[in-house]
Amino acid sequence: MPVYLRKGPLEIPQGSEKDWANEEQEEDYFLRDPEQSQDSLPQPYRMIAKVVELLIDQAIQEISIRQDTREAEKLKAKLNVLQPAAEIHVSKRVTCMAVGGSYLFAGLSEGLAVYSLTDRDWICGWEANKVEVCALTVCQVQDQVDFLSTVDDMGIARLFYFCDENLSFVKAFNEPEDLSKRTNCVAFQLSQGGDYAGVLLEGLGDICLEVYKLPKDIWIKELEPSQAAVPSQNATPSDTPPATLPVMTDLKITPPALLMKIRPPKPLSGSVFRSVQEAVQKNEDSGVFGTGQNHLISPHQWDQQDSIFLGMFEKYLRLDLPSTQDGKMSRNTRFNFLRQNKLMDSEAMNADLPTAIILHWDACQNLLMYQLGKQIKDKSDGDLKPDVVWPCAAPIKFSAISSCSSYLTFGLEDGTLTVWDVKHSGFPIGVVVLPEGKSVGSLYFLEHISSNGDPPAVPKAKVVVWCTDRSLYLVTAAGGQESSLVLLHDSAGSPDDLISAVVPVSSLPNGVLLFYRSAKVKLLDVAERQPVCQFGLPMPYTLAFPWQPVYVLDAMNRCLFLKANEKRVSGEILTHENATCSLFAFSLEGLESMIKTHQPAVLQSQSVHWEERCKSLFQLRLETFSERRKQIAESWTLLRKQASDFTRNNTLSR
Repeated sequence: MPVYLRKGPLEIPQGSEKDWANEEQEEDYFLRDPEQSQDSLPQPYRMIAKVVELLIDQAIQEISIRQDTREAEKLKAKLNVLQPAAEIHVSKRVTCMAVGGSYLFAGLSEGLAVYSLTDRDWICGWEANKVEVCALTVCQVQDQVDFLSTVDDMGIARLFYFCDENLSFVKAFNEPEDLSKRTNCVAFQLSQGGDYAGVLLEGLGDICLEVYKLPKDIWIKELEPSQAAVPSQNATPSDTPPATLPVMTDLKITPPALLMKIRPPKPLSGSVFRSVQEAVQKNEDSGVFGTGQNHLISPHQWDQQDSIFLGMFEKYLRLDLPSTQDGKMSRNTRFNFLRQNKLMDSEAMNADLPTAIILHWDACQNLLMYQLGKQIKDKSDGDLKPDVVWPCAAPIKFSAISSCSSYLTFGLEDGTLTVWDVKHSGFPIGVVVLPEGKSVGSLYFLEHISSNGDPPAVPKAKVVVWCTDRSLYLVTAAGGQESSLVLLHDSAGSPDDLISAVVPVSSLPNGVLLFYRSAKVKLLDVAERQPVCQFGLPMPYTLAFPWQPVYVLDAMNRCLFLKANEKRVSGEILTHENATCSLFAFSLEGLESMIKTHQPAVLQSQSVHWEERCKSLFQLRLETFSERRKQIAESWTLLRKQASDFTRNNTLSR
């Protein structure tokens, strides 16, 4: 048998692919695709394909070059830097701020302080040892009369009364006598006008929402003599406030009335009813949809269904299920006060008074609504029945309501966002699904100041969605039109470019303040999706705690207050003694020219007379009459056919 030997020394070939194109001409090339002859095009189509591919590559290269140039121009463009108009030096550590009327309220590490917005002077204050105010809101009751709601670091909710430049302590809602039985206040909210107060309490493995009726008219009469007896404090210079602030805690006033105490619904379990009639009689009002508690599923059936489900989908279920959220039952719990709306048949004499409170619990798919004006038999009953139950497809993660109480929006855990017109129609005006992987973190309405309260012909709302990954979106929802979702800020980039706070500016229709981790504060035009200016601090100050900034926006006076600290050298520790800071005031006057103030359709339609509006709606109804008549006829034909088929099947079965 002949043996063929290769001449020359044996060498290992190099593992390079650069000569594979030349190897195609060799007869012994065994890596050739067997369908290569079918994939290649014949001439002249092969040449045309190469020309088209070359043109596409050149177009993509040109597009990338232009995009890089555009991004570079945006980075080179210098924003207009606004300088502060005034400075307030505070000798204590400021934790939060709020604005009411012509006064600035500051929460301190040991109490409260009030400053004048006109001359930035210290007015009055309240001091308490080891009481650090963490949350502060102001509600205007009357002219020169404000309510202050505070929550300190120990979870105590307090209510204050401010009138005639004097501050009075009114009530602590959850201050315990025994510290072992203390409940923490998670949220403390006052209704617009100060008629109601909601306190969300959590502690000892329990959570509840207490709703109070505040006798504000009676308080004004009772506190008027005590306010007049307090000496004037304006004689103290603004830079050296007194060491001991006045404390007024011995006031004898009418306590607020507890309207209701709401607890989260119990988890679904086996039925305790023996018949359908007993379950139906448990509901006082048969018109309520219900939360699913009154059912006839026995515990045995419940366990059987669970075992069947686990047996069928055991391989799809993850064993590393997330545990409870560190015992925080109120993580996604939110409540808001609603004025006169179409979701509840409530007769309110005054449209400005709240008529209901809307609430959703953590990991709950139901939006619950309770009427405020009705009489409740047992206020301490933990099984209080809601007046309206609003079921959703997934657990509700966040909700928000506009300042005019006209629009309501809530985001679900599956990324769905819904906007409702609760005041005029009671119907949804937009549904948007966020991109995959995005989750709702916070929702903000872009408010529009309107002088007329007539219902708009086309309801329209803009919602800024701040996701958990620090990305920012704009949702525009309008009745009868498709909702839009626009990306305002992406989360990709360096950690310094991440957003730490979002503040809509009601006086500027398309203006939103953005706080960054890099201690920058910019004003964003959501219509153009570009920043228009930046707020700068004088040397050597920088924004205090940019990951959790302390700020307040005065929309009425168009002023922004920022807390700033002096820059510290590396290694220097900020102690309690040198915890002084400065509050810088920025004027927002003149920024209207920087933002494209597109007038929304809501405000344009308000100038139309109601007779002309009714005429246009009636004309539109007449134009669609023939189409609606055709649809009704088709529906009746289909119903007759289904009825005849049903009758025929029953006859054959007999």
